[in-house]
This record gives sequence, structure tokens and C-alpha cells, in this order.
Amino acid sequence: MNPQKLEQLLHNFFGNSCLNIDIFDKNGRRYTPREWFIVPLSVIEQAIHFILNGEIVDYTYDSQRQIIVGK
Repeated sequence: MNPQKLEQLLHNFFGNSCLNIDIFDKNGRRYTPREWFIVPLSVIEQAIHFILNGEIVDYTYDSQRQIIVGK
């Protein structure tokens, strides 16, 4: 599996659930991580299953209801 494609897939799938946070280091430099998502563990496990069997393209994540739904 191509790591860049996997990362893009995860960002596209869970992007609307990205944690909105700024982190400052000891020198005051600000970092805004975009790789952290607020998603229930059960949804992550379900997404992993869909990624492994290739069906993830048939689904989308509904961040309001916190569930995976068919397209």
C-alpha cells in the first residue's frame, strides 16, 4: 500500500473531523497538526476494514452522526 495514497485517503475520508488545535513549542512556534481526527474507535475499526477490502470508496463519514454511511 502506498503510504501517500493512504494518507490522502484518510484525509479525504475523515477531513471534516480534523481536530482544530494549535500547539506551541518552548520557543513559542505554533504548530497546527492536521493528522489528528476526532472519530470514535469503532468507526476507525470499521474504516480499517473497508480500507483493507477496498470498499472504502463506496462510503463516506458523517461527522454529525459519527457513523460511516454508503454513498
